[in-house]
Amino acid sequence: MKIARILQITKPDRDDTNDPSKYRQISLLNIEGKVLANLLIKIIMHHLYKSEFLNDNRYEFTHQKSTTDAAMEARQYIELQLERGRVVILSSLDVR
Repeated sequence: MKIARILQITKPDRDDTNDPSKYRQISLLNIEGKVLANLLIKIIMHHLYKSEFLNDNRYEFTHQKSTTDAAMEARQYIELQLERGRVVILSSLDVR
């Protein structure tokens, strides 16, 4: 459970302070909570990689991997298959 202190800051160039949409909410978490959360995430991810639970082809939410890396690997795979005379079909889905 995270406990945060919420600050209400008036947005720039907004004069009517009675309108709730004129405020920006900033949540301040304590440092101990942030450190603990990051430590737990690192321990869990280390365990998942060590036990080979996560696939090496996973790129989302993975440290030091990006969509560019995924695109480059897909390109290399496609080029290799085309050189071998095989047919390649690629399907991409962007979910919002």
